[in-house]
Amino acid sequence: MQFLNFTIIKLSIFLILGIITGFYFEIPAIPFFIFLASLFIVFCLAFVRARRQLFDDVFFGICTWSFIFCLGIATAYLHQPKNQPGHYIHLENSEAEILQIRITEKLKPNLYAQTYLAEAEEVFSNKKSTRPVTGKILLSISKDSINKELIAGMKVLVPNKLTNIAEPLNPYRFNYRNFMQQQRVEMQLQLTNTEIQVLSSKSKNIVSYASHLREIIIEKLSETKIEKDQLAIMQALLLGQRQDISKEIYDEYAAAGAIHILAVSGLHVGIILLILNWLFKPLHFFKKGLILKTLLLILLMWGFAILAGLSPSVVRAVTMFSFIAIGMQMRRKTSVLNSLFISLFILLLVNPYFIFQVGFQLSYLAVFAIVSIQPKLFKLWKPRFKITKYFWGLMSVSLAAQIGVLPLSLFYFHQFPGLFFLSNLVVLPVLGLILSLGILIIILALLKLLPDILAETYGNLIGVMNQFIGWIAGKEAFVFSEIYFNFWQNISAYLLIFFFILLIYKQSFKKLVFFLCGVILFQGSMFFTKIQNSSSESIVFHKPRKTMIGIQKNQKLNVYHNLDEDLQKEIRLKDYKIGKNINQIEENQIPNILAFSKTHILIVDSSAIYELGDLNPNVVLLCNSPKVNLERLIKHLEPKIIIADGSNYHSYVDRWRITAEKQKTRFHHTGKNGAFRISTEP
Repeated sequence: MQFLNFTIIKLSIFLILGIITGFYFEIPAIPFFIFLASLFIVFCLAFVRARRQLFDDVFFGICTWSFIFCLGIATAYLHQPKNQPGHYIHLENSEAEILQIRITEKLKPNLYAQTYLAEAEEVFSNKKSTRPVTGKILLSISKDSINKELIAGMKVLVPNKLTNIAEPLNPYRFNYRNFMQQQRVEMQLQLTNTEIQVLSSKSKNIVSYASHLREIIIEKLSETKIEKDQLAIMQALLLGQRQDISKEIYDEYAAAGAIHILAVSGLHVGIILLILNWLFKPLHFFKKGLILKTLLLILLMWGFAILAGLSPSVVRAVTMFSFIAIGMQMRRKTSVLNSLFISLFILLLVNPYFIFQVGFQLSYLAVFAIVSIQPKLFKLWKPRFKITKYFWGLMSVSLAAQIGVLPLSLFYFHQFPGLFFLSNLVVLPVLGLILSLGILIIILALLKLLPDILAETYGNLIGVMNQFIGWIAGKEAFVFSEIYFNFWQNISAYLLIFFFILLIYKQSFKKLVFFLCGVILFQGSMFFTKIQNSSSESIVFHKPRKTMIGIQKNQKLNVYHNLDEDLQKEIRLKDYKIGKNINQIEENQIPNILAFSKTHILIVDSSAIYELGDLNPNVVLLCNSPKVNLERLIKHLEPKIIIADGSNYHSYVDRWRITAEKQKTRFHHTGKNGAFRISTEP
């Protein structure tokens, strides 16, 4: 595969390896940067030496790859908040009473609060002195107290009540804290509106101007005859605002395999690039027309990015496609691929945290698959008619993109929409029309020239798309969900796909051996996973106001809970089932004693009965706030650990913790320490 020999691709791979090393390994700063400076000098000398060589210089190659690898480590090191002296996480509580922050982005609200992303700017101490600080903060404002919404660019004063973002209390749940840390958000502020003082000054930058423009557009569109659900989809597609989409519509798009169109990303920018590329074709007939066309493409794509709010995903996508636009005008596939990796290289140098973002990974893998696999797929069949050729082109692009993102989709989302090809065949052409027509409608609405008939027609178009998506989502037999797919299966699947691409571009015995090795690696990951999941454990889940215990053995889970509850709606159990690859669940009433292997769990409920004769349980589980003398229980039974689950009053739990500490007995509260897991291996 000739294009894999290109230098920029190798540089990107070494940079990625360096970034991963920098994030996951502790690097001594001073020795490392001295080494990096020395390596840079050696690299420069090797470069001068290589220019005088007639043939390839191996020494220069080694120096280049080593320097790029170390550059990746340095990039990751410098971007981590713990290595930035001016970051707010290094503040002592006594150093700051008031924080000045700037709102950067409005997030989707939850049931209890409106959330924002903010950037710390200054701290004010009790001595009235100020000090500049940096760092992103998650700001949550209670819905009960909101009387005015904050917008991007606003500067506000808030009390220094920084707290850690909570981690999930049950295994295999989505780790929001880890997710936010990958966005460089380390801590949060949970406040009421009365604790916030809005300053009169606003930061005058392109982000605040984009936010203000977006608010004006939303206000103008709300005055049109476009219905609420249709307007919510329009705002998502063109303005990057998804908070008004109903849960029912969102779930339907997810089940139909079309959820990606609701987030402004590479797909939208790519479609806009194709539309603009077709519109500006006549410029080819003019002198310097190709250069003018490229500049217009880049300028208009960045205009769309401003319209969509300049969110990180949009900026990332437009940067990627700006380089791809340059490659497209060179009319060479290899130029497009090189442009793709140049944008990857630059974006990771600017922000190495992009490497952890799902959208970033999916965008680049999809585009790489389309560029490398789609041409081969398209050649498998040569339709005679233009209409069939057009739809076969759409199908081949959809299949190539799906091959590129399938392992990652299974790893992150654990589901596969079987009718993705059908939804994409309809949605992709319609999406191009919706995007281009939507931009026209926004312009006309701002100019107060939008005819009602055009607005209604546009709304009906979105309505038809929603109905089609709902029809696809209704075919539940074709939606494969709760699929177990772990990290090693994901990596081995991509190696297999990569070796397959090598094989289809150049059939040889060597490439065939690589492909077969990929098959063996994938099968090995499946076997390793089966062995890994053959273990057994018991678990006390954290569930507010309820008790739920599980005993897992191989791929079967016995659940002990109140049988009146519907386990089908229990999200904690669903995540655990996927994470442990469980295919059978059996429900049972909660007993007084659970015994397995060498462990006995005594369950003390509201009846507070625990007279067991000669039986001494290892674990005592307190549930439903029993009125028990814990000191007497500990002295009588001598358990190794006391567990209090989420069904207990907090006042009881606090009292029990103090008693357990006095008796020097381990105490575990699922509401604070998370679910309690015990290995039940014999």
